[in-house]
Amino acid sequence: MERADAHLHLFADGYPGRYGRSPAGGEEVAIYQDIRREHRIDRALVVGYEGEARFVGNNDYLGTLAAAHDWIAPVAYVPSTGVPEQRLHRWWAAGFVGVAAYPTDPDRADEFAAWLDTVAPVLTRTRAVISLNATPAATGRLADALTAVPECPVLFSHLGLPGTRATVPSGADAAEALAPLLDLARLPHVGVKVSGLYAVGDPAHAWPHAAAAPYVEVLLERFGTRRLYWGSDFPPSLDHVSFAQTLEPVGLDGLSPSERADVFGANLRRALGD
Repeated sequence: MERADAHLHLFADGYPGRYGRSPAGGEEVAIYQDIRREHRIDRALVVGYEGEARFVGNNDYLGTLAAAHDWIAPVAYVPSTGVPEQRLHRWWAAGFVGVAAYPTDPDRADEFAAWLDTVAPVLTRTRAVISLNATPAATGRLADALTAVPECPVLFSHLGLPGTRATVPSGADAAEALAPLLDLARLPHVGVKVSGLYAVGDPAHAWPHAAAAPYVEVLLERFGTRRLYWGSDFPPSLDHVSFAQTLEPVGLDGLSPSERADVFGANLRRALGD
C-alpha cells in the first residue's frame, strides 16, 4: 500500500526533543527519506511551526525543501493574528500548498477566525490546505470562518486535541470532549488527522494508546473513512514510540483494504489535488 503522511515536521537544526536533540537521531530529512522508502510514503504534508523563537525561519527552510523534493507538500506557519495577503502569494509561488495555524485557546481562535474571513477569497482560489492544531474549546469558535472556505481542505490535527487521559473514556465521554469538532462533520471539506495518539494516552509511551480508541471510533462514525488522514507526527512522536508504531493507530483495525487505503494515503492525495 502506498501511503501519504498528513502530518510531520522538519527543522533545519532538528526538533529538540525530550533529550535536547532530535529523536530522529540525525539529519531529519535524510532519515525521513529512508523511512518513506521503507514504508512506501510517496507524499507528505510538512507542517510549518514558528511559534517559539528557536523555530523562527522554519517556513523559509520548508520552502527550500519543497524546491528540492517533489514529495514534500508544505503548509506555512501563520500566527493566530495572520499574515498580509502578499505573503500568501509569495508562499504559493514558493510551492506551499496551504497554511498551518495553532489556535489552542478561544482568544487565539477568535483572532485566527477574523483573519480567515479577510483572506478567504485568496485561500479559496488556490484550494489551500488549512492545517489546524486546535483544542475543542478553540474549535467551537472557528465554525463560521471555516464555513466561508468550502473549497479548502481543512485538517484538524491529532484527533482534535482531546487532552491526555490516564484511563480509557467511554464513547459518550469521547463524543462530549470532541463535541465542537464533531459538529463540523456537517462541513464536507473538514477532516481530522489520526495523528499524535501518544498525546492522548498516559503514559505517552504506552502504545497502542488504548485511551485514544474511543476518540478514533467516534471520529470514524461522524466523519467516515474518506475524511480521516493518517499522520506520523515525525519526529516529535519518536520521543515516545517507534515510527512503525505510528503506522498502526488504535481504532482502525476493522477497516477494509479500500478504507485503509483512503485513510493512509488516498484522502491526502485528493486533498492535494494529486
